[in-house]
Order: sequence, then C-alpha cells, then structure tokens
Amino acid sequence: MNTIILRIGIVALVASILLMIPVGQTTQTFAEEKKTEKKSIAVNDVELVAVFHFREKVEMVKTFALFDTMSSGFDRSKSLTFKLEGIVGSDKPLLYKAVDFTFTHGRNVQHEFSEFDVEVIFQNGENKHRQFVYRDCQIKNYNMFTEFDKDKNYNGNSKWAYVDKFEFDCRGFELGNPAYDRMMKEETEKKTAEIMKVINQKKNGKQ
Repeated sequence: MNTIILRIGIVALVASILLMIPVGQTTQTFAEEKKTEKKSIAVNDVELVAVFHFREKVEMVKTFALFDTMSSGFDRSKSLTFKLEGIVGSDKPLLYKAVDFTFTHGRNVQHEFSEFDVEVIFQNGENKHRQFVYRDCQIKNYNMFTEFDKDKNYNGNSKWAYVDKFEFDCRGFELGNPAYDRMMKEETEKKTAEIMKVINQKKNGKQ
C-alpha cells in the first residue's frame, strides 16, 4: 500500500512540473538555436577564404580576419610575400603541419610541405569579388600573439584572442576578377538568348 501511494505521489509531482512549462517552449528554443548562423563581421558581409593546395590534400580556411599583400601586390620589383592572421583553431591542421615541417627541416629542404599554392578569395555568399592566386609558396615566418583591450581586459569586461600570424614567400602571382568574369558571362548569355529568340521567330514565320 505504501508503495502504491509513493508512486501516485511521484506521478502527481511530475504532472505538476509539466503543467508549469508553457506549451511549445522547448520546441521554440530548439528552433531558435538551429536558426542561429555565423555572420561575417566585415563590411558588406565580405568573407575571406584561403585555400591551400598542398601535395597531401586541399585545405580551406574561413577564419582568417586579416590579409596583407605587404606592398608586393602590384610591385614587380619586390618579392612576392603576403600575410594572413586569424584566431588559433582546429580548422587548419595541414597549415600547422606545414609550419612544423618547415621549422624542423628548414626552407631549403624538399618535403611534402616545402611548396604549395594558395588562393585568397573575397566573396559574399557564392559570389566571388576578388581573388589572389599565389604559386610555389613557402612558410616565411610564423608567430602567435595575444590581442586584447588593455583598458578592459584586466577588470574582466572583455575577452582576449590568441592569434596566428603566417607570412609566406611565393614565386608566382595571378590576379583574379570573378566579378568581371561573372558580368561578361551574364552579358554573353543575354545576347545569346536574344539571338536565339530572333532565330526562333524567323523559324516560326517561315512555317
């Protein structure tokens, strides 16, 4: 008898707790969490994407926040160098491996990460705006530093970031203009459609 009374009491307690939860609250919270998407903090939501073509495989990194041509982007008299900076993370294991191999074996020794190509792309969604293609690159330098707000950091009002800084030396360089290519493709498709429309009209008129 005591066992039955205890079970009834537990069921009643669970039922009272469930009645206190508004209907649909759990489902709504889950739906809101699924809708959360990472947004670009750059102006016009432009995203920086770096694609590394190693011998082992290709690695795409979307967490770099800084790209710098280091004054060599348009000056043929200077060596081809560029810099990438971003938060330390697990999204670039092959790039870290390239750094480790270069540090261990040196830049003058041939190994699987001694030379590679890099594409630096600026895009918005699927639309690419600007592209830099570097050929036969090597790790020139690698450093890590801490980025923080000195006024707020020590009183706990802000967080600090651990940042990777990569510098590269390359032998080849190409500029890409995907926006222009896309514009020309659209114009060609438009002209082709107009020509096909005239041809179809003539065919229909002869019938």
